[in-house]
Amino acid sequence: MKKFMIGCLAVVLVLVVAGGATSYFVVIKPMWEMGSSAVAFVQDYEKLNKQIEARGDFRPPEDGGFSEDQFKRFLVARRAIADAMGDKLEEFRGHYEKLEKELKDKDRDPNIRELFGAYKDVGELVITAKQAQVEALNRYNFSLAEYAYIQHQSYRALGQQVAVASLGDEQGPSTGSGIPDEVVAMVAPHREELMKSYALAWFGI
Repeated sequence: MKKFMIGCLAVVLVLVVAGGATSYFVVIKPMWEMGSSAVAFVQDYEKLNKQIEARGDFRPPEDGGFSEDQFKRFLVARRAIADAMGDKLEEFRGHYEKLEKELKDKDRDPNIRELFGAYKDVGELVITAKQAQVEALNRYNFSLAEYAYIQHQSYRALGQQVAVASLGDEQGPSTGSGIPDEVVAMVAPHREELMKSYALAWFGI
């Protein structure tokens, strides 16, 4: 998580340097406010992770698979998170699809204020989703490592990659093995459901 947030702030720093003599109110003040928000975000995220009750050592199987029971528990936990989120994810997606289209039509990159607005919205969404995830993991007896492993392998089985597979070191180790055919067959019927919440997987949710 800390590495992820440091990366975000580094990008902003590059933008500021590239911008040259930009006014205090346009760049410096918003960046300072973003930095404070980033610290609070990291603290809130880590605090929620500590509320996960299952702390057992989880070791991924060498063949890269998982059982049908594990996948069923994962799906139930995933649905509980989606239910707790309600329509917030769709509202978020709709907002940024609109922003992306506007920027594409104008053939430009987002400005500093738009980037900061995006960060704030993403942060609030992730914390809300993280709270729902903690409740679901505790309810269905998942450690974060086991949940992250099944999630990662499930998306690999669908031909997707969770690029930000870890926000810090809290995630469980993944495997370099290929995906067993039985896992591909198990996950395939749930493609549509899993892809609706694909974005959250990038934030460890």
